Amino acid sequence: MKKNTIIAVVGLALFALGAARLGSANILHQLRAAWSAVPILIGLSAIRLVLQSAAWKRALRPEGLPPGFTRLAGARLASRGIGYLSVLGPLVAEPMRIKLLDASSDAATAATLVDTGVTWFTSGILGVTSYMCALHVLSGGRRLAPVVMMVALIAAGLILIARPKPLLPMLARTLGSRCPGWIRRGEALELSMREFQTRHPREIRWMFWLGLAAQLLVAAESIAVLHALRIPFHAETILALEAANRLVKIAGGWLPARMGSDETGMAAAFAAFGLPSAAGLALALTRRVRDLLEVLIGLSWMSWTSRTSRGAGASLPDGSCMVPSPALVSN
Repeated sequence: MKKNTIIAVVGLALFALGAARLGSANILHQLRAAWSAVPILIGLSAIRLVLQSAAWKRALRPEGLPPGFTRLAGARLASRGIGYLSVLGPLVAEPMRIKLLDASSDAATAATLVDTGVTWFTSGILGVTSYMCALHVLSGGRRLAPVVMMVALIAAGLILIARPKPLLPMLARTLGSRCPGWIRRGEALELSMREFQTRHPREIRWMFWLGLAAQLLVAAESIAVLHALRIPFHAETILALEAANRLVKIAGGWLPARMGSDETGMAAAFAAFGLPSAAGLALALTRRVRDLLEVLIGLSWMSWTSRTSRGAGASLPDGSCMVPSPALVSN
Protein backbone atom coordinates (compact mmCIF):
# COMPACT_ATOMS: atom_id res chain seq x y z
CA MET A 1 0.00 0.00 0.00
CA LYS A 2 2.83 2.37 0.88
CA LYS A 3 4.53 1.63 -2.44
CA ASN A 4 1.34 2.37 -4.40
CA THR A 5 0.91 5.63 -2.49
CA ILE A 6 4.45 6.70 -3.37
CA ILE A 7 3.88 5.85 -7.05
CA ALA A 8 0.60 7.82 -7.07
CA VAL A 9 2.33 10.81 -5.48
CA VAL A 10 5.09 10.66 -8.10
CA GLY A 11 2.52 10.63 -10.89
CA LEU A 12 0.59 13.54 -9.46
CA ALA A 13 3.83 15.46 -8.98
CA LEU A 14 4.69 14.95 -12.64
CA PHE A 15 1.28 16.23 -13.66
CA ALA A 16 1.48 19.23 -11.31
CA LEU A 17 4.94 20.10 -12.61
CA GLY A 18 3.78 20.06 -16.21
CA ALA A 19 0.64 22.07 -15.44
CA ALA A 20 2.61 24.69 -13.50
CA ARG A 21 5.02 25.22 -16.38
CA LEU A 22 2.23 25.63 -18.94
CA GLY A 23 -0.06 27.89 -16.92
CA SER A 24 -3.62 27.14 -15.84
CA ALA A 25 -5.25 29.70 -18.17
CA ASN A 26 -3.53 28.26 -21.23
CA ILE A 27 -4.42 24.70 -20.23
CA LEU A 28 -8.09 25.52 -19.64
CA HIS A 29 -8.32 27.23 -23.03
CA GLN A 30 -6.87 24.19 -24.81
CA LEU A 31 -9.05 21.77 -22.85
CA ARG A 32 -12.25 23.65 -23.72
CA ALA A 33 -11.29 23.50 -27.39
CA ALA A 34 -10.25 19.83 -27.25
CA TRP A 35 -13.37 18.70 -25.37
CA SER A 36 -15.34 18.52 -28.62
CA ALA A 37 -12.97 15.77 -29.79
CA VAL A 38 -13.76 13.44 -26.87
CA PRO A 39 -16.87 11.89 -28.54
CA ILE A 40 -14.79 11.32 -31.68
CA LEU A 41 -12.10 9.56 -29.66
CA ILE A 42 -14.72 7.38 -28.00
CA GLY A 43 -16.17 6.52 -31.42
CA LEU A 44 -12.74 5.68 -32.84
CA SER A 45 -12.03 3.52 -29.80
CA ALA A 46 -15.34 1.67 -30.25
CA ILE A 47 -14.53 0.94 -33.89
CA ARG A 48 -11.05 -0.22 -32.89
CA LEU A 49 -12.57 -2.55 -30.29
CA VAL A 50 -14.84 -4.05 -32.96
CA LEU A 51 -11.90 -4.61 -35.33
CA GLN A 52 -9.69 -6.16 -32.64
CA SER A 53 -12.48 -8.40 -31.37
CA ALA A 54 -13.21 -9.52 -34.94
CA ALA A 55 -9.52 -10.40 -35.37
CA TRP A 56 -9.54 -12.37 -32.11
CA LYS A 57 -12.67 -14.23 -33.23
CA ARG A 58 -10.90 -15.05 -36.50
CA ALA A 59 -8.11 -16.67 -34.48
CA LEU A 60 -10.44 -18.69 -32.24
CA ARG A 61 -12.92 -19.93 -34.84
CA PRO A 62 -10.60 -22.40 -36.68
CA GLU A 63 -9.80 -24.01 -33.31
CA GLY A 64 -13.47 -24.79 -32.70
CA LEU A 65 -13.89 -22.02 -30.14
CA PRO A 66 -16.88 -19.82 -31.07
CA PRO A 67 -17.31 -17.44 -28.11
CA GLY A 68 -19.82 -14.65 -28.51
CA PHE A 69 -18.67 -11.28 -29.79
CA THR A 70 -19.87 -9.61 -26.58
CA ARG A 71 -17.62 -11.84 -24.47
CA LEU A 72 -14.61 -11.13 -26.67
CA ALA A 73 -15.15 -7.38 -26.53
CA GLY A 74 -15.84 -7.45 -22.79
CA ALA A 75 -12.80 -9.62 -22.05
CA ARG A 76 -10.58 -7.32 -24.09
CA LEU A 77 -11.89 -4.20 -22.34
CA ALA A 78 -11.64 -5.76 -18.88
CA SER A 79 -8.10 -7.07 -19.38
CA ARG A 80 -7.05 -3.76 -20.91
CA GLY A 81 -8.50 -1.94 -17.91
CA ILE A 82 -6.68 -4.16 -15.43
CA GLY A 83 -3.43 -3.68 -17.34
CA TYR A 84 -4.03 0.07 -17.44
CA LEU A 85 -4.45 0.28 -13.67
CA SER A 86 -1.66 -2.14 -12.88
CA VAL A 87 2.08 -1.50 -12.63
CA LEU A 88 2.77 -4.65 -14.66
CA GLY A 89 0.58 -3.63 -17.62
CA PRO A 90 0.60 -6.21 -20.47
CA LEU A 91 2.13 -8.86 -18.19
CA VAL A 92 -1.19 -8.86 -16.35
CA ALA A 93 -3.51 -8.02 -19.24
CA GLU A 94 -2.69 -10.91 -21.58
CA PRO A 95 -3.13 -13.78 -19.06
CA MET A 96 -6.31 -12.10 -17.82
CA ARG A 97 -7.66 -11.90 -21.38
CA ILE A 98 -7.20 -15.66 -21.78
CA LYS A 99 -8.82 -16.35 -18.41
CA LEU A 100 -11.83 -14.15 -19.17
CA LEU A 101 -12.33 -16.04 -22.42
CA ASP A 102 -13.74 -18.88 -20.27
CA ALA A 103 -12.03 -21.49 -22.45
CA SER A 104 -8.93 -22.63 -20.58
CA SER A 105 -7.39 -24.90 -23.23
CA ASP A 106 -4.07 -24.94 -25.03
CA ALA A 107 -5.87 -24.18 -28.30
CA ALA A 108 -7.51 -21.07 -26.82
CA THR A 109 -4.19 -19.89 -25.37
CA ALA A 110 -2.32 -20.44 -28.64
CA ALA A 111 -5.02 -18.73 -30.72
CA THR A 112 -5.11 -15.74 -28.34
CA LEU A 113 -1.33 -15.40 -28.48
CA VAL A 114 -1.49 -15.56 -32.27
CA ASP A 115 -3.90 -12.64 -32.11
CA THR A 116 -1.45 -10.82 -29.82
CA GLY A 117 1.45 -11.56 -32.17
CA VAL A 118 -0.42 -10.18 -35.18
CA THR A 119 -1.29 -7.07 -33.14
CA TRP A 120 2.38 -6.56 -32.27
CA PHE A 121 3.33 -7.09 -35.90
CA THR A 122 0.92 -4.45 -37.20
CA SER A 123 1.96 -2.15 -34.37
CA GLY A 124 5.59 -2.65 -35.40
CA ILE A 125 4.85 -1.76 -39.01
CA LEU A 126 3.25 1.51 -37.98
CA GLY A 127 6.05 1.97 -35.46
CA VAL A 128 8.73 1.79 -38.15
CA THR A 129 7.01 4.52 -40.14
CA SER A 130 6.31 6.62 -37.05
CA TYR A 131 9.85 6.54 -35.72
CA MET A 132 11.21 7.43 -39.14
CA CYS A 133 8.93 10.46 -39.29
CA ALA A 134 9.76 11.49 -35.72
CA LEU A 135 13.50 11.30 -36.22
CA HIS A 136 13.23 13.05 -39.58
CA VAL A 137 11.27 15.91 -38.01
CA LEU A 138 13.71 16.24 -35.12
CA SER A 139 16.85 16.02 -37.27
CA GLY A 140 15.58 18.13 -40.17
CA GLY A 141 16.46 15.32 -42.54
CA ARG A 142 20.21 15.71 -42.02
CA ARG A 143 21.09 12.92 -39.57
CA LEU A 144 19.57 9.74 -40.95
CA ALA A 145 21.88 7.20 -39.24
CA PRO A 146 19.64 6.93 -36.12
CA VAL A 147 16.66 6.42 -38.43
CA VAL A 148 18.34 3.51 -40.17
CA MET A 149 19.36 1.95 -36.84
CA MET A 150 15.88 2.25 -35.34
CA VAL A 151 14.21 0.83 -38.44
CA ALA A 152 16.70 -2.06 -38.52
CA LEU A 153 15.97 -3.00 -34.90
CA ILE A 154 12.19 -2.93 -35.35
CA ALA A 155 12.43 -4.75 -38.67
CA ALA A 156 14.45 -7.50 -36.99
CA GLY A 157 11.68 -7.90 -34.43
CA LEU A 158 9.04 -8.07 -37.18
CA ILE A 159 11.01 -10.77 -38.96
CA LEU A 160 11.22 -12.84 -35.78
CA ILE A 161 7.44 -12.61 -35.38
CA ALA A 162 6.68 -13.43 -39.02
CA ARG A 163 9.18 -16.24 -39.60
CA PRO A 164 7.49 -19.67 -39.72
CA LYS A 165 10.40 -21.47 -38.03
CA PRO A 166 10.07 -21.53 -34.21
CA LEU A 167 12.84 -20.18 -31.98
CA LEU A 168 12.33 -21.84 -28.59
CA PRO A 169 12.98 -25.46 -29.77
CA MET A 170 16.42 -24.39 -30.93
CA LEU A 171 17.06 -22.69 -27.60
CA ALA A 172 15.84 -25.77 -25.70
CA ARG A 173 18.17 -28.04 -27.68
CA THR A 174 21.08 -25.70 -27.00
CA LEU A 175 20.46 -25.71 -23.25
CA GLY A 176 19.84 -29.45 -23.14
CA SER A 177 19.26 -30.82 -19.64
CA ARG A 178 19.75 -27.36 -18.16
CA CYS A 179 16.69 -26.02 -20.01
CA PRO A 180 14.15 -24.54 -17.53
CA GLY A 181 10.65 -25.93 -17.43
CA TRP A 182 9.05 -22.64 -18.52
CA ILE A 183 11.05 -22.75 -21.77
CA ARG A 184 9.78 -26.28 -22.39
CA ARG A 185 6.20 -25.13 -21.90
CA GLY A 186 6.83 -22.12 -24.10
CA GLU A 187 8.29 -24.38 -26.78
CA ALA A 188 5.05 -26.39 -27.04
CA LEU A 189 3.01 -23.20 -27.13
CA GLU A 190 5.16 -21.63 -29.84
CA LEU A 191 4.89 -24.78 -31.96
CA SER A 192 1.09 -24.53 -31.71
CA MET A 193 1.24 -20.89 -32.78
CA ARG A 194 3.49 -21.62 -35.76
CA GLU A 195 1.23 -24.50 -36.80
CA PHE A 196 -1.75 -22.15 -36.70
CA GLN A 197 0.13 -19.75 -38.97
CA THR A 198 0.80 -22.58 -41.44
CA ARG A 199 -2.68 -24.12 -41.34
CA HIS A 200 -4.71 -20.90 -41.50
CA PRO A 201 -2.97 -18.36 -43.76
CA ARG A 202 -6.29 -16.81 -44.79
CA GLU A 203 -7.20 -16.07 -41.18
CA ILE A 204 -3.77 -14.55 -40.59
CA ARG A 205 -4.24 -12.23 -43.57
CA TRP A 206 -7.64 -11.10 -42.28
CA MET A 207 -6.22 -10.53 -38.79
CA PHE A 208 -3.35 -8.54 -40.27
CA TRP A 209 -5.58 -6.10 -42.14
CA LEU A 210 -7.97 -5.77 -39.20
CA GLY A 211 -5.04 -5.11 -36.88
CA LEU A 212 -3.49 -2.56 -39.23
CA ALA A 213 -6.78 -0.69 -39.49
CA ALA A 214 -7.01 -0.65 -35.69
CA GLN A 215 -3.49 0.82 -35.45
CA LEU A 216 -4.37 3.59 -37.90
CA LEU A 217 -7.37 4.52 -35.77
CA VAL A 218 -5.00 5.26 -32.88
CA ALA A 219 -3.11 7.74 -35.06
CA ALA A 220 -6.45 9.24 -36.13
CA GLU A 221 -7.02 10.34 -32.54
CA SER A 222 -4.26 12.94 -32.90
CA ILE A 223 -5.93 14.22 -36.08
CA ALA A 224 -9.25 14.69 -34.24
CA VAL A 225 -7.68 16.63 -31.37
CA LEU A 226 -5.43 18.80 -33.54
CA HIS A 227 -8.41 19.62 -35.75
CA ALA A 228 -10.45 20.60 -32.67
CA LEU A 229 -7.59 22.82 -31.51
CA ARG A 230 -7.29 24.36 -35.00
CA ILE A 231 -3.60 23.46 -35.22
CA PRO A 232 -2.27 22.90 -38.78
CA PHE A 233 -0.73 19.47 -39.31
CA HIS A 234 0.38 17.03 -41.99
CA ALA A 235 0.86 13.28 -42.18
CA GLU A 236 4.48 13.34 -41.01
CA THR A 237 3.51 15.30 -37.88
CA ILE A 238 0.72 12.85 -37.02
CA LEU A 239 3.04 9.86 -37.37
CA ALA A 240 5.76 11.61 -35.37
CA LEU A 241 3.25 12.23 -32.57
CA GLU A 242 2.28 8.56 -32.69
CA ALA A 243 5.94 7.62 -32.19
CA ALA A 244 6.11 9.97 -29.20
CA ASN A 245 2.90 8.45 -27.80
CA ARG A 246 4.47 4.98 -27.93
CA LEU A 247 7.63 6.12 -26.20
CA VAL A 248 5.64 7.91 -23.49
CA LYS A 249 3.61 4.75 -22.82
CA ILE A 250 6.78 2.69 -22.49
CA ALA A 251 8.43 5.23 -20.20
CA GLY A 252 5.36 5.56 -17.98
CA GLY A 253 4.43 1.88 -17.91
CA TRP A 254 5.60 1.48 -14.30
CA LEU A 255 3.01 4.02 -13.11
CA PRO A 256 -0.59 2.84 -12.54
CA ALA A 257 -2.68 4.41 -15.30
CA ARG A 258 0.57 6.11 -16.40
CA MET A 259 -0.52 8.86 -14.01
CA GLY A 260 1.14 12.15 -14.91
CA SER A 261 3.58 10.63 -17.41
CA ASP A 262 1.17 10.77 -20.37
CA GLU A 263 0.48 14.47 -19.83
CA THR A 264 4.06 15.61 -19.26
CA GLY A 265 5.42 13.32 -21.97
CA MET A 266 3.03 14.50 -24.67
CA ALA A 267 3.53 18.15 -23.66
CA ALA A 268 7.28 17.67 -24.10
CA ALA A 269 6.78 15.87 -27.43
CA PHE A 270 4.60 18.66 -28.81
CA ALA A 271 7.24 21.20 -27.80
CA ALA A 272 9.95 19.13 -29.49
CA PHE A 273 7.96 19.07 -32.73
CA GLY A 274 7.31 22.82 -32.63
CA LEU A 275 3.69 22.56 -31.45
CA PRO A 276 2.05 24.17 -28.38
CA SER A 277 2.85 22.19 -25.24
CA ALA A 278 -0.62 22.83 -23.83
CA ALA A 279 -2.06 21.08 -26.90
CA GLY A 280 -0.04 17.98 -26.04
CA LEU A 281 -1.44 18.07 -22.51
CA ALA A 282 -4.96 18.43 -23.93
CA LEU A 283 -4.43 15.41 -26.22
CA ALA A 284 -3.22 13.29 -23.28
CA LEU A 285 -6.16 14.35 -21.08
CA THR A 286 -8.78 13.62 -23.77
CA ARG A 287 -7.23 10.19 -24.24
CA ARG A 288 -7.30 9.67 -20.49
CA VAL A 289 -11.04 10.42 -20.40
CA ARG A 290 -11.52 7.79 -23.09
CA ASP A 291 -9.27 5.30 -21.27
CA LEU A 292 -11.07 5.74 -17.95
CA LEU A 293 -14.42 5.19 -19.66
CA GLU A 294 -13.08 1.95 -21.16
CA VAL A 295 -11.82 0.86 -17.75
CA LEU A 296 -15.22 1.54 -16.20
CA ILE A 297 -17.06 -0.43 -18.90
CA GLY A 298 -14.58 -3.31 -18.84
CA LEU A 299 -14.52 -3.76 -15.07
CA SER A 300 -18.32 -3.38 -14.89
CA TRP A 301 -18.68 -6.12 -17.49
CA MET A 302 -16.29 -8.38 -15.55
CA SER A 303 -18.19 -7.78 -12.32
CA TRP A 304 -21.53 -8.49 -14.00
CA THR A 305 -20.34 -11.72 -15.63
CA SER A 306 -18.80 -12.88 -12.34
CA ARG A 307 -22.10 -12.43 -10.52
CA THR A 308 -23.95 -14.13 -13.37
CA SER A 309 -21.58 -17.10 -13.32
CA ARG A 310 -21.88 -17.46 -9.53
CA GLY A 311 -25.65 -17.31 -9.77
CA ALA A 312 -25.77 -19.87 -12.58
CA GLY A 313 -23.43 -22.16 -10.65
CA ALA A 314 -25.60 -22.13 -7.52
CA SER A 315 -26.97 -25.34 -6.11
CA LEU A 316 -30.26 -26.64 -7.46
CA PRO A 317 -33.13 -27.66 -5.15
CA ASP A 318 -32.07 -31.32 -5.37
CA GLY A 319 -28.60 -30.42 -4.11
CA SER A 320 -26.82 -30.76 -7.46
CA CYS A 321 -24.64 -27.99 -8.84
CA MET A 322 -25.53 -26.28 -12.09
CA VAL A 323 -22.38 -25.24 -13.97
CA PRO A 324 -22.88 -22.85 -16.90
CA SER A 325 -21.66 -24.01 -20.27
CA PRO A 326 -19.21 -21.81 -22.18
CA ALA A 327 -21.79 -21.41 -24.95
CA LEU A 328 -24.31 -19.87 -22.56
CA VAL A 329 -21.80 -17.66 -20.79
CA SER A 330 -20.38 -16.34 -24.06
CA ASN A 331 -23.58 -14.74 -25.26
